[in-house]
Amino acid sequence: MIKNKIVIKVIALAVVSIMFTIVQGCGEKENKLKKSEEPIAELSLDEGTEPHIHSHSLPSDPGKRIVKPNEAKQFWIFPESKENLGSGGLLQVYMDSESHPHASSGFAKYELGVGGALPEHKHNKTEEIAYFLSGKGIVISYENDQRIETVVEEGYVWYTAPGEWHSFKNTGDIPLKLVFATIPNAKHGLLTFFKKVGAAPGKLATVLSADEFAKLASENDLILKPAKIE
Repeated sequence: MIKNKIVIKVIALAVVSIMFTIVQGCGEKENKLKKSEEPIAELSLDEGTEPHIHSHSLPSDPGKRIVKPNEAKQFWIFPESKENLGSGGLLQVYMDSESHPHASSGFAKYELGVGGALPEHKHNKTEEIAYFLSGKGIVISYENDQRIETVVEEGYVWYTAPGEWHSFKNTGDIPLKLVFATIPNAKHGLLTFFKKVGAAPGKLATVLSADEFAKLASENDLILKPAKIE
């Protein structure tokens, strides 16, 4: 009887020893697998394409993230007089190369008075994207040298590529309002031109000769379409 108890104890100790060895071996195997995977993960970052890293650092002069309506710079463009805008345009500049030097595009709002129109022109380096807010008008564009007039109103989007002759006019009985982006946000671009030929509401604009006007336009990527002589 005593011998049987001794045998049982020996067997039990052997089983416990075997189980401990198995568990220990599994733990070591798992650790080895983890260690073997770490170099692979490191290699996957070094080989092939570089990992995408999000930088949260801001440029030294990013410009305002939020621009309130009363913070936009206002200019009267081709007003009837310093007291009356008339058929001229009200330009509100929210973003340009001066206020947001690191932005890819400028952004502004334009209100063209009743009966107003812009002369046909093009930009060799600038593209424009406009969204009409209210009013009714006609957009002038060209396709295969054929002049096209398209009626536009609230909700219409107007895209103009570099090098395309274009213009628009107000055919309604209220101001024709639109917001537009200019790309790129160039120091010498469309918004700079408008700011220089315009004036603050109630102020006199700088008087320019025809040659001075043409020079200022060409310096800011605005080329006027030559008028046809009948």
